[in-house]
Amino acid sequence: MSRFFAFICTNFNCAGKTREVLLKHFRGRLTFTALMLCLASTANASILTFDQIRQVGVVVPTISGNDLEDDYGDRITDSPMNVPGGQFTYGNGGEGFTPNVITNFVAGNGASLSLWRDSYGDLTNVAFGNNQSVSLNVQLIADPGYTVDLYHFDLAGWYLTDYTINAVRVISDAGTLFSQDNVLVQGANDGGPMHTAFDFAVPLSGTELTIQIDHGNLAVGTQDNIGIDNIQFGQNPPAAVPIPVTLWLFGSGVMGLLGIANRKKTC
Repeated sequence: MSRFFAFICTNFNCAGKTREVLLKHFRGRLTFTALMLCLASTANASILTFDQIRQVGVVVPTISGNDLEDDYGDRITDSPMNVPGGQFTYGNGGEGFTPNVITNFVAGNGASLSLWRDSYGDLTNVAFGNNQSVSLNVQLIADPGYTVDLYHFDLAGWYLTDYTINAVRVISDAGTLFSQDNVLVQGANDGGPMHTAFDFAVPLSGTELTIQIDHGNLAVGTQDNIGIDNIQFGQNPPAAVPIPVTLWLFGSGVMGLLGIANRKKTC
């Protein structure tokens, strides 16, 4: 970077005190720009934790057996987030909130997903498919011009029980991005309650993603014993990063530098 400053000053025949003025001016602009970039990149991510429902139109903490709200997870801009009847809360990560993504939750039999507070391994407040459903599905749908990025989700078995299910898949509008057969969904071991985590170091991306948990092999009466929690996703481009502002700051620094140089032709 110092060579770049020296190059600028040399080409404008600047030396001594004027060179120091130029360096201080440009370094100040660049430092401020870098600071703004860092602040922009520390926004919070969207993680679905299923901690609230509505009861008689009022948002209250999750009650086991109640259906998941249709608008939970839609267009997240903050945590907590004001919604009709109160506030929904979401977990935080580092990929930016998702104001351009909506969610859709449905069991394989077409019913809504329900919520349960405990005993799905070590997870708290999970979503599950109603009895006799063959799968539970979570859709993440981005607005036109955006894609949605999936980073993580957890599965666990009720009542602190392990199950092996047919498959876990993540499907996009372009095809299958992830598929695993004969998946062990943990509920507990000798050390106590557990869960099975799915992490994607390189996020799975698409304009529309569907997490499909295929548990149709389980016996009738146990097909609602698979729960999902902590679904972490972002959007791209990340709306939380004000790129036009940072470009303006950088550009104004360069223009300011050129302006000073033009005024100091005889330095």
